[in-house]
Amino acid sequence: MNFDIDCLRSFLVIADTMSFSRAAETVGRSQSTISQQIAKLETQVGKALLTRRKGRVIELTSEGGKLVQYARKILLLNDEAYASMSDDVLAGFVRLGVPLDFFGRDFTTWLARFKNKHPMVGLEVEANQSENLMKRSMRGEFDLAFFKQETGAGNGIVALREQLVWVSGPNYSGDDNESVPLILFPEGCAYRRFAIAALKDHERSWHLSFVSPSFECLKSAAVEGMGITVLARALVAPPLRIVRHRTRLPQLPTVELVYSQGRRSNLRVVSELALYLADSLTNARPGKAATLALQQ
Repeated sequence: MNFDIDCLRSFLVIADTMSFSRAAETVGRSQSTISQQIAKLETQVGKALLTRRKGRVIELTSEGGKLVQYARKILLLNDEAYASMSDDVLAGFVRLGVPLDFFGRDFTTWLARFKNKHPMVGLEVEANQSENLMKRSMRGEFDLAFFKQETGAGNGIVALREQLVWVSGPNYSGDDNESVPLILFPEGCAYRRFAIAALKDHERSWHLSFVSPSFECLKSAAVEGMGITVLARALVAPPLRIVRHRTRLPQLPTVELVYSQGRRSNLRVVSELALYLADSLTNARPGKAATLALQQ
């Protein structure tokens, strides 16, 4: 019995993303083809590899977890063998730092595509607050780091300029005369700094309602009505909504999403990854709720 390399590759993407649609997008196949590939593997193994409920992947089975370990080794050898026959292979190791809100974008899908195209490139990814990423990048702790800054700060190469907006869940109803309950990332986040500065300049009282380094946790808190948060317009997607500006809620600035490369890093592989991610950010479609607003 021989495992199919394409089937194993699709299976690994599902194991990493828990999504058939993400796997289909990453490997360039239809969802029905991905389903057939998984069914083929399960037939060969004789046991289920995934636990599914209502069409969604919940987790790997014990057999699925076992196959993942072997699949990674098989694909690594396969890709190394193929790459060794090529005269122009992109290879190297990149220490990559990204802002916490990257996980509100299609960041993991972008990385999976890059790895699929360049299997000889190793990645170590760390998500952190923008101010920490900028300082550590200047100290040479990353080969490549993306971070947000005030427009015109000049600390890196500008990949994107984004408008910040006040964001809430669908049922939030604040009072203009009460303290603003804020849902924010921890200190060191550019969104947090700009939000608090805008409220102070506007002499509007505020208090922290919820703080988390996780984009999904912040999103959940906002959806459940624990307060309002600040995000780039492109990150706003249902059920989140943009809060209309009123006299008691100040206008927010635009920010720059920039990147900085380490001086001693593998210049070619880092430059390729930087340009790839910058293009992905620029070409990403804005959230569907970017044109919607919740009247407060």
